[in-house]
Amino acid sequence: MTATRRLVIVGGGHMGLAIIRGLLGGPAGPELVVVERSAARRELLAELDGLTVVAHLDLADGDFVVLAVPPQVFAEFADAERHRFTPGTPVLSVMAGLTAETIATALGTTQVVRSIPNTPSEVFQGMSVYHAGPQVSAETTAQAEALLGVIGRVLRVDREELVDDATAICGGGPAFVSYIVDAFCQFAAARGFGEAAGREMAVQVFGGTATLIAESGKPPMQLCHEVMTPNGTTERGIAAFDAAGLKGSILTALTAAAQRSRELARPHGPGCAVG
Repeated sequence: MTATRRLVIVGGGHMGLAIIRGLLGGPAGPELVVVERSAARRELLAELDGLTVVAHLDLADGDFVVLAVPPQVFAEFADAERHRFTPGTPVLSVMAGLTAETIATALGTTQVVRSIPNTPSEVFQGMSVYHAGPQVSAETTAQAEALLGVIGRVLRVDREELVDDATAICGGGPAFVSYIVDAFCQFAAARGFGEAAGREMAVQVFGGTATLIAESGKPPMQLCHEVMTPNGTTERGIAAFDAAGLKGSILTALTAAAQRSRELARPHGPGCAVG
């Protein structure tokens, strides 16, 4: 990121804040500017050291822009701010659904990298997937990958539609996993464990299992079967999952999330103000 004059993050919501916190906790980089229209959010962001918080966008040559506004308000943003962009302004979008072409056309720049990071970026455990088309320069692509690399792991895909599927896996993944962790916590509480104890067990089981899968290199289902013994407790629990169609429900949820990402890309998609 050394070639960047300033890193301008537009939007200080949940995703924007996760990226901001990750960047502030990482190695020193370019000047960090956050553009946030909400006075309440600006007040929250102003408590963080190491960044400038402003209400209005102002760009200069050499600035690298990160778009972290909700996709539903992007059209309004583009109408108001297009004149500030040039054909060479580098842009990294972390907005779900909106295609690079939509963003490039709306802002008048050819240098748009589309990505989907996730909220664990806040603790440097993000998983970001991005696509850069042939019109995007090697410099812009390198800048985008370097930025995403500060906050976690990065995967580049050669087909943009895969970003929609990654939106389900990576973007929504932390919410889906947290939903399941909450069920573990509820079970612990119902059985008489204290809230802190239930949370500690559930978080460690999920975190430890993820590390085991990563470091062992074994397929997840192999590890599943290694825990199961014939007619044992785990086998009984997996049988209950299968009877309830849990895996099918998870696949349905991921498919629905990916489909919603594709809907947001349509100019007149349901619930989408982009147009």
